[in-house]
Amino acid sequence: MILSVYNIIYLFGNVFGTYTIYKFMKVFFDKDRTSRTTEIFSYFCYNIAISLIYMFINIPIVLMISNILAFFLLSWNYVSSFKLRILAALFIYLILMCIEMAIVIMTGYLKFPVLEQNDYSSVYGILSMKLVSFAVALIINNFKNIRKGKNVPNFYWALIALIPAASLYIIVLLFCSKELPSPWLVISIILILLINFSTFFLYDVIMKVMWEQMDKRLLEQQNQYYARQFSIMKESLQSLKEMKHDWKNHLSAVHSLIQRGEIEKSLLHISEMFQISSQVGQAHTGNIVVDSILNFKLQEVFRNHIEISLDINIPETVNIPSFDLTVIIGNLIDNAMEAVLKLEDNRYINIKMSYDKGQFLCCIMNPFDGTLNKVLNQYRTTKNTNENHGIGLESIKSTLKKYKGSIDLEQNNNVFTALIMMYVEEGS
Repeated sequence: MILSVYNIIYLFGNVFGTYTIYKFMKVFFDKDRTSRTTEIFSYFCYNIAISLIYMFINIPIVLMISNILAFFLLSWNYVSSFKLRILAALFIYLILMCIEMAIVIMTGYLKFPVLEQNDYSSVYGILSMKLVSFAVALIINNFKNIRKGKNVPNFYWALIALIPAASLYIIVLLFCSKELPSPWLVISIILILLINFSTFFLYDVIMKVMWEQMDKRLLEQQNQYYARQFSIMKESLQSLKEMKHDWKNHLSAVHSLIQRGEIEKSLLHISEMFQISSQVGQAHTGNIVVDSILNFKLQEVFRNHIEISLDINIPETVNIPSFDLTVIIGNLIDNAMEAVLKLEDNRYINIKMSYDKGQFLCCIMNPFDGTLNKVLNQYRTTKNTNENHGIGLESIKSTLKKYKGSIDLEQNNNVFTALIMMYVEEGS
């Protein structure tokens, strides 16, 4: 097979085009799932595969399906949801397709054989496609919130995905139209591109608003925690004042009981003294953030007659922002209570925390009714208002990445265990 100048330019341009696709992918995904070597190899395979399909088949509909499928497969290099992968593949291909079609028409090519072999051969056109596509990729890289869209509710996601999918269908119809003048064809494609750019922009804004609302809810939650802790501290001080005022009387009473040989009554009196001194609040770790979160959450635990077991050994200060602790501890306790409240008996939550040499551990155990909502190896809430359910395990995982941490979820004999491990820098 003898390669023409156009084919040679196309092959070299396709290498640059592959890098452009990588830049597009980074708009949607920010966390690598595979190694750097695997990622590079996957893009190399994509470049080879698409080049071979173009050189030996070169049928537009085949190239379209191959590219969309390839983009979806490339998205598995990154950590994300199934929904965002589909959306990324559709959006990326649609943008590239609109750019290519507009340039093809501008360079005088008006034949669009969707099901037949393409004979487009403009060197100027192919170079323009690659340069414009790369410029567009650089522009949309300014959208920083799209990659957070993996938690978008299904209904909103379907509406957003409908726009690029419908746009692709309309473009195919335009290809098949033989009566539409080229100026109108260019205008139609540009309008489709603008519609999808607008959707792209609105999607970015929606993600920004959603995360700002989540941050606001977390801050409000933190304020509630601190207000409760302040109340506990105030009540504790009042109790201590009362205890100090009555201390001599209590000691005198205990002394008298012992002198009379009434040991059981004296022990009962001492026990009551201990109860009075510790009746306000349950968490007294000395760490104001952890105490605030726990004591606020424990109000609801006690109100619902759930037994609680605390085994906490952490210092007064831990180099973890209160915001991150709220995300992790607050959400895990919420999930535990959600499961326990479905039970009629054996209702308990065990909470263990420890910190040693920069390693923070948190383990929460609770029974459940044997039913867990698990989709694609991911646990989901069983509440009906799934899209509005607090922060979610995904946000916990996102927070843990800051500390190279991990979360291990296990179920055994209808007992669910969530184990958090975080590595914290000391003295900074």
